[in-house]
Amino acid sequence: MAQDERIDSLQVRGCLQRVLSSRTFARSERLRSFLKFIVEMEQRGLAHQLKGYTIGIDVFSRGDGFDPGTNPLVRVQAGKLRKLLNLYYASEGCDEPLRIRIPTGSYVPHYEKVAKDKSDRHHGYTPEIIATPFARVGGLRPGNGQSALPRLFIRKSAPGDHLASVFINATRLWSNRLWAVAIAGADEKPLFEGGAAHPLHFELIAEGMGAHSLKLGLRHLRSETELSLCTGVYETTGDILELGVIANQFAGAHLTIPGSIYRFCHGHGLSTGQMQCLDATYRYTLELTDAAYLSARRSQQQWAGLGPGSEIITEMSRLITLSSPTR
Repeated sequence: MAQDERIDSLQVRGCLQRVLSSRTFARSERLRSFLKFIVEMEQRGLAHQLKGYTIGIDVFSRGDGFDPGTNPLVRVQAGKLRKLLNLYYASEGCDEPLRIRIPTGSYVPHYEKVAKDKSDRHHGYTPEIIATPFARVGGLRPGNGQSALPRLFIRKSAPGDHLASVFINATRLWSNRLWAVAIAGADEKPLFEGGAAHPLHFELIAEGMGAHSLKLGLRHLRSETELSLCTGVYETTGDILELGVIANQFAGAHLTIPGSIYRFCHGHGLSTGQMQCLDATYRYTLELTDAAYLSARRSQQQWAGLGPGSEIITEMSRLITLSSPTR
């Protein structure tokens, strides 16, 4: 709801009291003080004073020399407060008709009215899973409780292909930076069972076409389906840095959580629990809504083993480590 829509101050005070007395905030005295201070200041017409410096002094008892530009205390605590508010409204406060929000990049609270019949608390995101022959061929399914990520095999169409070699080397540099897709080793071969490829194996083929054109093709090995958005010819001067840029753009568009491989897996019933957990967590970091929070938290409790009282993990590298079979 827009902040300019007038909300009765009694409603705001009642809403604030219910949050402060909730079980969710019971162990967070510092965050209760933070929330109480910014809401009361806003209600007194002093929203313009809600800056990192004044909050550091008035809420966290820092001295006059406190510098929010070099000391991230207030920014860190504001992030924790946003997460705790999301948890409250996704659980015991799910029936609240008025919600307190703290927009990212600001410390001024906003108030959001929620219509009961439009509440999204029971509609957490789950990637679309469609049963298709893509997952059933050969009887090898990637779900069934596994923690597994798509695996990409890269090859060039011919030996001595300079453009393809440079592009492949640049793409392999992403091996330790990708959260969503694993890049197979140069000598590693795709797995087959009963004549069918593993359902999470993909192949990238790079082919230099003359001195200034690079053709790329990405396909799902089991179904032999071309991912059309990934297939095409890229014009280049042949400069290695330019080929590096093409590799970076390709990796960002196709080998990440919002990329083509994940969209293909979600759309064809191939997503594992770990992939869904990563997807739900990524969506929460983008949306910061109650429904996205609840979906990510449920996924993390199941696939990363978080306890009921644990704070949601938003660092993807840490989440990968916790949800891998070797944790």
